[in-house]
Amino acid sequence: MIEPVLLITLAAGFYVGWSIGGNDAANAIGTAVGARILVYRRAIILVALAFIVGGILEGHHVAKTIGEKIVTAPAGSPVHPFLYVTAAAAIALLCAAIWVTISTRLKVPISTSHSIVASVLGAGLAISVFTGVPTVIRWGTITKIVLSWISTPFASIFLAFIFFRLFGWALGRVKEPAKINQIFSVSVVLAGIYFAYSVGANDVGNAAGVVGTVMGGGIGPMLLLFGGVALAFGAITFSSGVIETVGKGITALGPASAFGAQLAAAVTVHIFTQFGIPVSTSHAIVGGVVGVGLVKGTHAIGGRALSLITLFMILTPIVAILLSFGAMWVKITLLGI
Repeated sequence: MIEPVLLITLAAGFYVGWSIGGNDAANAIGTAVGARILVYRRAIILVALAFIVGGILEGHHVAKTIGEKIVTAPAGSPVHPFLYVTAAAAIALLCAAIWVTISTRLKVPISTSHSIVASVLGAGLAISVFTGVPTVIRWGTITKIVLSWISTPFASIFLAFIFFRLFGWALGRVKEPAKINQIFSVSVVLAGIYFAYSVGANDVGNAAGVVGTVMGGGIGPMLLLFGGVALAFGAITFSSGVIETVGKGITALGPASAFGAQLAAAVTVHIFTQFGIPVSTSHAIVGGVVGVGLVKGTHAIGGRALSLITLFMILTPIVAILLSFGAMWVKITLLGI
């Protein structure tokens, strides 16, 4: 029989995956839907499948970082701090998911990675401050992750600018406009699937990493499938609002610009995933959309939408760490460890 705490943690992990899928589906298909290349229903099915495949094949990279390299036990202590404090993992997961859900309801694409990393850190800090449980905060790992957060949108902006210029120049030599649009339409769909795969590979770890720590069995295929299905379910049921923001609110997109944004974001996220770094897939695609917008000129970029996204970029780790730290304080002081 599964213990109640483990059931709660599994439910919290699924909620995290659901909220991530709802927010991050836009990162994969928002541009394609905004450019009217794919209808929403068909696009969301493709994305859901790619989430699952990406999570199963490559989700272990980030899952290990989330579960083992942010908050750990000191050398010689085999038990993770989250196993000492009842429901600590579930609290960290729930706090991250609540903020992602709020942002999704507001139609703002945020970094789900920022949210889960900050929530795990907040829970670890609370255990360290309010209990005698041996706890190590891996500040070197956190510094590496934060630096990747800063570099992600800029890398995507740069790549999108280059890709859009290069492909626009190459296809500009084709004399049939209809054929050009057809080529780009197919390319956007393929780039969207690739990016959805990259999102699954990076974001499934956010849902499965802490769950794997509590289960004690490592990050196996079934746990990655669990995370992938949670992301897919969120994409299917809760993604339309953020898709509208990404697809239409930042800059007007055609097939060529949608392709440049998708491909730049996909490459950026996939590279970071190989190093086990949880990055913001939201900021990668927003950077890609801004990059192609810069080719058209800064007047083409929707300043209001971009300002709101930037505000939430700053708020997300702050809110998540405070929520998690505060919830853990209430749990420890009122209910004990």
